[in-house]
Parts: sequence; structure tokens; C-alpha cells
Amino acid sequence: MGAKHDHKAEKALEERMQRLEEDNYFLARRVGELDEALTLQQRQLDEMERLLARTAKELERLKELAEEGCAPVNTPPPHYNTW
Repeated sequence: MGAKHDHKAEKALEERMQRLEEDNYFLARRVGELDEALTLQQRQLDEMERLLARTAKELERLKELAEEGCAPVNTPPPHYNTW
């Protein structure tokens, strides 16, 4: 009965190892997918920060122009007709 018990224990251990290896495979794959998504989001965030900084600079420039009285004239576009 000892050999039979050892065989069952060995089989159970093999099955458990197989499940753990499968879990590890899928988890590693998922981590890779999440890493790609995070990298993309970071690139997007970096770009948004650059655009926000550029917009803030432009806003500051326009505020300075307005304070100096050199603000661009707010005229209607050429295609705008007043009847």
C-alpha cells in the first residue's frame, strides 16, 4: 500500500505543478499586456503634459500682450458677412 500511496501523491504533485505552471504562464502573459498598456498610457500622459505646458505658455504670452495693450484684434473672419 505504501507504493500505491506514493504513486497517488506523486501524481497529485505533478497535477499541482502543471496547474501552477499554467497559472504562471497566463499571469506572465497578463503582466506583459498590462506593462504594454501602462507604457502606452505613460506616453500619452507625457504628451498631454507637454501640450498643457505649451498651452500654459501661450496663455501667459497672450495675457502679457493684453496687459500691454497689444492684444490681437478680435475681428470676424473674412468670410463672415454682416447684412
